Amino acid sequence: QRRAAHHERERQRRRREAAGGSTEPAAEEATDVEAVSAADVLSGVEESGPNYALPTAREGQRERRERLRVDETAKQAGHTIVETGTHVEILGEQGLWWPATIAGREEDVDGRLVHEVEYDGYQGEQYWHMLDDEQWRRATAMPTPADGTNAAASTEGEE
Repeated sequence: QRRAAHHERERQRRRREAAGGSTEPAAEEATDVEAVSAADVLSGVEESGPNYALPTAREGQRERRERLRVDETAKQAGHTIVETGTHVEILGEQGLWWPATIAGREEDVDGRLVHEVEYDGYQGEQYWHMLDDEQWRRATAMPTPADGTNAAASTEGEE
């Protein structure tokens, strides 16, 4: 059905071209098109965010095996393992919970598992934490209370 409509439009375009007229469709034919300014489009994207996600590089076999080896070693040693992309909150020295995202994990020189953490508002900066030594909790999408404090489900350093 689409193909037939396309062929019909092409036939009409060729007829207009052969008659020496414009190759653009007549105004009555182009009723489905709505002109929108670029500012309107950009403001719509700004409101709702992009409608796509950038593709991520596929994990190679060597990297996957290394990750699984590190995870199994950490699991046997009883270390905390938090998946990459998990949103957490880490208790800072000031007594405040700092929202962050787990960006990666690897084995430290002493064999313990360390997690790469990217704090919200500090993109691109690399911080490493041994979550077994920190007080942390998974951040959940809970409504903010009226007093303005951040609400999260507490796991108090537990998985």
